[in-house]
Amino acid sequence: MRILSAARELRRGWGSPGDSAMVVAAVTGLAATTYSVLRYRQARREVSGHAELDRALTETTERYHALFHDHPDGVFSLSLDGRFTSANEAAERLSGYSEDELRGIPFTDLLPPDQVAPVTRNFDDVVARRPRHVQARIRQRSGRLVDLSLTGLPIIVGHEVVGIFGIAEDITERLRMQRELERARAAAEDANHAKSLFLATMSHEVRTPLAGVIGAAEMLEDTELDPGQRRLTAVLHRSGVRLLRLVDDILDFSRIEAGGLELEPVEFAVADLLDETLATARSAGTARGLLVEAAYGDLVARAVGDPGRIGQVLANLLDNAVKFTEAGEIRLAARTTPTADGLVLEVEVCDSGIGMSAEQVREVFDPFRQGDSSITRRYGGTGLGLAICRQLVDLMGGTLLVESEVGRGTTFALRLPLGAVG
Repeated sequence: MRILSAARELRRGWGSPGDSAMVVAAVTGLAATTYSVLRYRQARREVSGHAELDRALTETTERYHALFHDHPDGVFSLSLDGRFTSANEAAERLSGYSEDELRGIPFTDLLPPDQVAPVTRNFDDVVARRPRHVQARIRQRSGRLVDLSLTGLPIIVGHEVVGIFGIAEDITERLRMQRELERARAAAEDANHAKSLFLATMSHEVRTPLAGVIGAAEMLEDTELDPGQRRLTAVLHRSGVRLLRLVDDILDFSRIEAGGLELEPVEFAVADLLDETLATARSAGTARGLLVEAAYGDLVARAVGDPGRIGQVLANLLDNAVKFTEAGEIRLAARTTPTADGLVLEVEVCDSGIGMSAEQVREVFDPFRQGDSSITRRYGGTGLGLAICRQLVDLMGGTLLVESEVGRGTTFALRLPLGAVG
C-alpha cells in the first residue's frame, strides 16, 4: 500500500513520458528496498526462532544428561532386539562393564540361565507397550550374582516403539536383610513353640502328683487332729490349691500359645453360670468385709457356648476384684442382647479397689505383668490371669476392655457372642 501511494504521488507530480519512466524506476527501487527490509525482518525472526530452539534443545539435553548419567541407580537403554545401546556410570558399576563394552551386547548375556526366560517375557511385554517392574538377578563381570529391582519403559518416537528405557536398583543387601529377618522370626517362633510345648508337658507332669498331695491333705483334715496339726494341714491344703491354680494357668497359657486349646460349646443355663461364679467371689469378698452384689438385666434362660471357659474368665475377673479391693464393693452386671447370628452376653465387673494408672492399663493384658514389683509382693500372683482371660475371649470371638483410675477402682467390660437355643 505504501508503494502504491508513493506511485500516485509521483504521477501527480510528473506528467511527461520521461516522468513516467522516472516513476517506474522510483517505484521499483522502493519495492526492492521494502522487500529487502521485509526479508531482513523475516531473517531476524528465523534466527531468533532458531536460537530459541537451540536453547530449548540445550536445556533438554542437559536435563537428559542429569536424568541419565547422574542418576544414582543404573540407567540404560536397549534396542528392540535386546542389545544395550547406552548405560550410565551406575549401570557400569552394577554390571562391571563399561558403557563401550556393554553397547551391542544382548541383555541376556548378563543373566544366569534360570533368569533368561522370565526376564525375556517381561522385555517382550515392554516392547508391546506394557511397562514392567520386576526383580531379577544378573551376573557381574566378576561372576558375582546381584539382585536387582528392574523397571522397563518403552521409548516411543512418532507413535512407534524404538527401544527400551530401563532403571536398575541394587537390592542385594535389602533382600539379604529380609532373609535374615525371616530366619530370625522363624527361629523365634520355633523357640516359642518349643517353650510352650515344654511348659505344657511339665505343667501336666507337675499337676498329676500335686492333685494327689491336695487329695491327701483333704483326707487328713477329716481325721482327728490336734489344733497344731489341723493348722498345718490347712496350710498344706491351701498351698496345694494355690499351686494347682498356678499350674493350671501355665498349662492354659501354653496350650493357647501353642494353638492346642479347643473350645467345647454346649447348651448351658446363663443365670446359673453367673450365680455359681459369683458365689465363690462373694464368699471370699464377705470374708474381707466387702459387699459383693449382682445386677442382671434381660437374660435368656439358655444359650450355646463354652461354660467352662466363660466361667474361668468371669472367675478370674472377680478374683482380681476381690484381691485388689480392700474396702468397698464389687458389682457384677450382666445382660444378653439378641443379634442376627444369635446373641451377645455383656458383663461388667466393677470394683472400688486400688485402680491402675494409664501405663498399667496399657499393659494389663500382657503376660507376667502386674503393674510393679510392690503389687506382686503385696498381693501375690504371676500376672498370667488377665493374659489368659484376653486370649480366651479372643478365642471365643469376643472383646474384653478395661477402664481404671488410681484410687477409684476398675471396671472390666466383657462381650461374648453366644449361640441361641431353639
